[in-house]
Amino acid sequence: MNSSLLPSHTYYVRSACSSLRVQLHILCGFVLGFLMALCTLLLYNRYQLETAAQRQHITATDNWQTGYMVALQEVATEADTLQQQLSKEVRVLCMVLTSPEQHASHAQHVKATWGKRCTRMIFISSEVDEELGAVAVVAREADTYDELWNKTREGFRYVYERYYDEYDWFVKADDDTYMVMENLRYMLYAYYPQTPIYFGYQLVRYGVPYMSGGAAYVLSKEALRRFMTTAFYNTSICPRAQKFGIEDFYMGICLQNVGVRLADARFALSTDNKPKFMPLDLNTYMNTDNATEISEWLLTMTPHTVESGLNCCSNYSIAFHYTNPWRMYLYEYFIYHLRAFGVPQRAMSLPSKLTLEEVTRLFPSNYSADSKPIVDLAAQNLPDNF
Repeated sequence: MNSSLLPSHTYYVRSACSSLRVQLHILCGFVLGFLMALCTLLLYNRYQLETAAQRQHITATDNWQTGYMVALQEVATEADTLQQQLSKEVRVLCMVLTSPEQHASHAQHVKATWGKRCTRMIFISSEVDEELGAVAVVAREADTYDELWNKTREGFRYVYERYYDEYDWFVKADDDTYMVMENLRYMLYAYYPQTPIYFGYQLVRYGVPYMSGGAAYVLSKEALRRFMTTAFYNTSICPRAQKFGIEDFYMGICLQNVGVRLADARFALSTDNKPKFMPLDLNTYMNTDNATEISEWLLTMTPHTVESGLNCCSNYSIAFHYTNPWRMYLYEYFIYHLRAFGVPQRAMSLPSKLTLEEVTRLFPSNYSADSKPIVDLAAQNLPDNF
């Protein structure tokens, strides 16, 4: 169309429309940019939250390892030399049972605290986790509490086949157990790993003594060898792998039937006769307001008086069960960082090595390779699901 035929005000209308479009484009661009920035910020925050757990593991491990080493350097005593000697002479492999759901919430905090003082630590699970150090010994669908006996058996099989020659003592613990490894080595020092013996908190079920699994227990090198070579495949003296198996009770039967001595850790040190492996958390034992009571099952199954308060536990206690992650770090602080100025430290020395005769007097056994099993599975009055 010829522009000379258009009204004179058309030019100004087009100019106004063009200006409005420009303003709308700018506004839309501003709004779009704002929304993109907001989305980016929200996604970044979510990313930070999702990766916080992963960073927490690394940070906790690094921070606590650094703090632990600094604390040792600040208070250099002759005990340091004794600890170095113990670490060298008492080689302990710690086998900690966990599950994929517990890798981040529990197991990583074991690794960041007491686990670093094991000679070697292995997490037994149903899913491999290389960063954590977890191996899979059972199928994912079989990783339940009902299958705990099977999982424990397979865990010990894994350890025996790969690490038996490298270590002297083998700990079985849960991922909610806290252990004072220095006290464990101090207790074990007097005993030879070639002695068939295992330590823990003694319970009694169906008239059979055994060591609490939740409180952790420790097998000597010879105890593990006998379990794997003699008991593991013999269902007449060691309960078969099955659901609903009572893990710690079964282990006690298997070990006693191959001549392994049950050593109640109360009597493992000549200078101390209080419990050192605790099936409950420390808070329960220290309760003073009567709001928390000692569990009836523990009172019934423990063959000695269960005390509370400061008399509950040995000054050389080793393990506490039902310990949540934050309490693990609390123990780390009180044991390895807190210092009471002016409080004198006791002179320390390592216990004397015990002969087989002395061990026999401390922890007698009726086992004889020529007689029938100590715990006769066929004659024992056991429940149907045994």
